[in-house]
Amino acid sequence: MNLRVIPLYILLAVAASIPPCAFSASWYFTRKPATPPPSAGTEYFTEENNGEAAVPLGNYWDGVDSENNLHVGVMSSRILNDVGQIIETPMPCYPNFVDMNDDGLKDLVVADTQGFVWIYLNSGKKGEPKFTTGAFMPTFAGWVSKIHVCDWDDDGDKDIVVGTFYGDVVVLTNYGNRKEPRFTRRMGVPRYCDPAIVPEDPQEALPQLMIGKKAMIKGNYLAPWICDWNKDGKQDLILGEGTYSANSIRLFLNTGSRNKPVFSEDREFYLAFGEGFEQLVPSVVDYNGDGLDDLIVGTRTGQIRLHKGTKKSTEGSDFVSAMQGSLAPAILEFDGNLKIADKEIFSPMSTPYPCDWNEDGLFDLLLGTPSGKMYIAVNKGAKTQPSFPTADAIKGIDLEKDMLAPANWMDGTAYIDQHNFLAGFCNVASLLSCEKSVTLAPGSMPLMPVSGNSFLYYRYVKNYTGWMRNQLHYWGSIPNFTAKFARGSRVIHPPGVFTMRLGKKYEFSFSSVLEGKPAIWKFWTEEETTWATDTEPAKLELHETMNVIAPSKGWAQRKYTFKCPSTFQTNWNYQLIFRMPEGECKFCLDGLSLKELGK
Repeated sequence: MNLRVIPLYILLAVAASIPPCAFSASWYFTRKPATPPPSAGTEYFTEENNGEAAVPLGNYWDGVDSENNLHVGVMSSRILNDVGQIIETPMPCYPNFVDMNDDGLKDLVVADTQGFVWIYLNSGKKGEPKFTTGAFMPTFAGWVSKIHVCDWDDDGDKDIVVGTFYGDVVVLTNYGNRKEPRFTRRMGVPRYCDPAIVPEDPQEALPQLMIGKKAMIKGNYLAPWICDWNKDGKQDLILGEGTYSANSIRLFLNTGSRNKPVFSEDREFYLAFGEGFEQLVPSVVDYNGDGLDDLIVGTRTGQIRLHKGTKKSTEGSDFVSAMQGSLAPAILEFDGNLKIADKEIFSPMSTPYPCDWNEDGLFDLLLGTPSGKMYIAVNKGAKTQPSFPTADAIKGIDLEKDMLAPANWMDGTAYIDQHNFLAGFCNVASLLSCEKSVTLAPGSMPLMPVSGNSFLYYRYVKNYTGWMRNQLHYWGSIPNFTAKFARGSRVIHPPGVFTMRLGKKYEFSFSSVLEGKPAIWKFWTEEETTWATDTEPAKLELHETMNVIAPSKGWAQRKYTFKCPSTFQTNWNYQLIFRMPEGECKFCLDGLSLKELGK
């Protein structure tokens, strides 16, 4: 596994975006005092954590929601805002509108926040786009990535430039051709993980953009836009920065060739300042029809800011660049906010993409939002004075129907602010749902609940299990599996903690159906065995008790007896996890019970 050094400020930004429990389980257990446990014989599992309490589960694995809106999966991330607070913030999808299969119709290419890139092929006609469902690329492009589709290497097909949370700018090279794009070679192997982990096969690793001989890392939550800004026939890079600590739009002029862009420190310039706004998402279009490129910038708070271009912006020079012998653009001044549907804020975190949606010669605005839905604001104005009076959700056809999910269960998806964030998690196509009956194989009898009204059902969908490290710090490794990385192997767990008594015995039982290799269950904690002082931190011991869940085609009753593994604290909090096996699996769970045994 190849490693590279991550700059300190990126690590600090990462650390700022992760709650302490992601680094140390002790934060969760010691900062929340153990409540008195139930008396012997009392059931720990209630409807709040046994999977019976259900909440709506949007099933977007066709890229369409129940209202027939195009809709991809989104999630929140913790970001540093303009007043210096780290807050949980819904992150938007990021759409582009380009012809991906060379049929003369522009298609939608959308980055969701979970690391998937989706393609919706246009089945309409020129000026009247039509979409049915979408399909994701079976690889990982990075959490909350922002994309720009272009012919990066000038070979005639479409590639995808990706700006990442971590600070990298990478390229999803098209291995296919103009009519049949292909962006991955091996199913389940990610093209990208994080700055410290790249695939073992160097051919799978995404090429990084460089500044000279160093990786181009300019903050985090980066948003790229590729265009020929200085009109020299070569593609340049415009890059929006993310957090409040670094909020500018930068321009990197290409000193290489059209088919092999090269960037250097003496051709890096500030193009526009964020002026206190964060999560800057740039795009370029001639806004007012004067023949000059203008800059449109999406922001965290939802304002879409306009910076009008001038002739000086490509021909002028500043003092520093004059001394270096290089031309630099003038800084673009802020010229007001765009109104969408008569509002200056159509949606927080809007990601604007200018395009001629209806091919009438006027640019329209395609908008990604933190809801996961995409909107089109058609330009009803003139070439010199745009107007966007409405914005309509883009429609498709819903095939994957919505479901119910167990309330507050961790569903196996790795989020960017918790659950071993830096441990090599990648995306996964999966569902954890509450079911009243399930037929696991054609012709077999349907499974019914063992107890209650429903049972839990975990499985992978679309033949994509994702990929992750085998050894997870607190959750351990997959039994009898020695490889460093594995397909599948996700972790699910109920909400809350289970307070256990020192020296007491417990009975844990449930019914399960498991197709695939053996899974495991585990209660684990970090126990504080000595108190912290003004000069010394507390000493912690990792404790766990676990067992293997054998495969079974029908319901199998599981019952285990164990002693509380604590050694010091009278009462201490434990967490329960279920670790899925390596590879494909289907896992059904019902009748969860945990009780302290009497003497």
